[in-house]
Amino acid sequence: MTVGEKIRTYRKMRGISQKMLGQLAGGINEVTIRKYEAGDRNPKPDQLLKIADALGISINIFMDFDIETVSDVLSLIFKMDEQLDIEFTGKKNKKGEYAPDSISLKFNNPAINDRLAKWARTRDLVQKTVDARDEFETEEDYQNEVADMRETADEIKQHLMDSSVVVKKGTEGIVVKMSNK
Repeated sequence: MTVGEKIRTYRKMRGISQKMLGQLAGGINEVTIRKYEAGDRNPKPDQLLKIADALGISINIFMDFDIETVSDVLSLIFKMDEQLDIEFTGKKNKKGEYAPDSISLKFNNPAINDRLAKWARTRDLVQKTVDARDEFETEEDYQNEVADMRETADEIKQHLMDSSVVVKKGTEGIVVKMSNK
């Protein structure tokens, strides 16, 4: 999904017009918002931050992370570990060392876990559709259903990321607060 498509998705989720979004974002012209959504222009970082704030979402939603290497994955996990309460678990051998194939991580935060559980259920439903190829009369019917399920999953993902709950590890544990957005 492009930046413009994401702007349009969250704007529509909020039920606001392009004109209203522009006003909420500090006076960005409606025509400019339209061009962003159409992909004719890309917002500069400061404009994107204003739009994210106006929509009440994290600017990170607009970022696409290219995760290709072990380093890419670990850098994200280490950053989360610095800021969130994450628990690492796994089976240990007699020396107390974790078995690499048993490692898992868990967020000690109900808001995150609830949304991850919903996402896991969504993924299961998509996979169930993918695995049901034999139940369709034609390949075209099957492909259309898989495409529809994936589109629905993407919409669910957007809704799951739409949260104003702020969670950050502080010196006294986890701080949870609701944003005024």
